Amino acid sequence: MTKMEDKLAALSDIPTAQLHKEWQQAFGEAAPSLPTSLLRRALAYHMQEQVFGGLRLSIRRSLEAAAADPDALPEPPIQLKPGTRLTREWNGCLHTVLITDDGLEMDGHCYGSLSQVARAITGAHWSGPRFFGLKRRPPPPSQARAARG
Repeated sequence: MTKMEDKLAALSDIPTAQLHKEWQQAFGEAAPSLPTSLLRRALAYHMQEQVFGGLRLSIRRSLEAAAADPDALPEPPIQLKPGTRLTREWNGCLHTVLITDDGLEMDGHCYGSLSQVARAITGAHWSGPRFFGLKRRPPPPSQARAARG
């Protein structure tokens, strides 16, 4: 075992009173009123952070923004794995798209994006992710303001 692994393993055996002392030493303040298991985890993270470094600044900023306004969280990026099938009914016809390693396949044709597939189906420009129900439409500005308000 490495020195860090030894320290982390030792945390599981420390009595609660000693854990509170470790917290005081690590953070310079009294331990919060949390279950012992969470105190152990927080101390373990802090110890690793001291040795290996913490979160990147961009991630810290994202977390702080999410904590300040949970409603302002961005949608996670769409990640479609090869083998995934998307279906959409349009004008009474069911369309199925297969995600492949090389792109998207529908009716024997290959496409580079979901928007290209949506255009092939409808004949008009569409957001492919929205057309297939993978992305929600943002609320109108008046509703967005009321929700935050």
